[in-house]
Amino acid sequence: MQHYKELSFSKAMYFICEVCGYDYYSDHSMTKENIDPILTFLDLIEPTTESKDEVPLRKIDEGVLDMYIPHPNLTFLEEGISVDTQKLFEIGYSLYDNCITIPIRDELGALVGVKGRTTLDHEKLRISKYWFPVPAPKSQILYGLDKTYEHIKEAGKVIVFEAEKSVQKSWSYGIKHSVSIGGHELSETQVLKLERLGVEIILAFDNNITKEELIEEARKFVIRDNVKCIIAHKNSNVLGEKDSPVDCGSEFFIKLLAEDTYKIPA
Repeated sequence: MQHYKELSFSKAMYFICEVCGYDYYSDHSMTKENIDPILTFLDLIEPTTESKDEVPLRKIDEGVLDMYIPHPNLTFLEEGISVDTQKLFEIGYSLYDNCITIPIRDELGALVGVKGRTTLDHEKLRISKYWFPVPAPKSQILYGLDKTYEHIKEAGKVIVFEAEKSVQKSWSYGIKHSVSIGGHELSETQVLKLERLGVEIILAFDNNITKEELIEEARKFVIRDNVKCIIAHKNSNVLGEKDSPVDCGSEFFIKLLAEDTYKIPA
């Protein structure tokens, strides 16, 4: 089905569930004693929850976004994320939480959570800079894939960032074949989703991740010939300690892709 209809794996699974009358977003693992045995295969090939502490993947009512002001913001613009990109990725603002809002969508385009970036002095107040006003199963999501999938297939490669903002910044530069994992550790689900794309995988993690840590993450993949890492530590005089490779402009990032992208050792 995936190849016949030229769909992503998840879209193919969603199509099959629709045809068979099943709910793709059901948490099958919670009700195995009552569930149709035919659906147990979903737990094997399309994992649901990564851990007991994480919320399950579920579709959230779009009305949630009505709580936020749907408007681009100057902070992101000054960091290199264009107004058009902010509109595309539905960047907004929460007056209640004093934060920039980033809707989290799965690869089908369904709303599954909202991430917030505080505009308060988080260090002085001792609060988190980022958190989830609406919890999302981040270990199951490749952020941006709903918008970047066709560009990834066309490019034959996917750039994997840590932060959602890096996907938006990359898109603003015209580099549209990327996703983010919401952290610096790949989950089993994210590894599976990336492998199923069938393209070259380039890990572009933040500058505070060591070469050894990058290699450890790359070795989570079964097929490693297609996995590369951007190792930019020799450019540490340009990148700040916590900078993403895309934080110093498009020309610098393109240079990193050309000169500092390496295959992992066998």
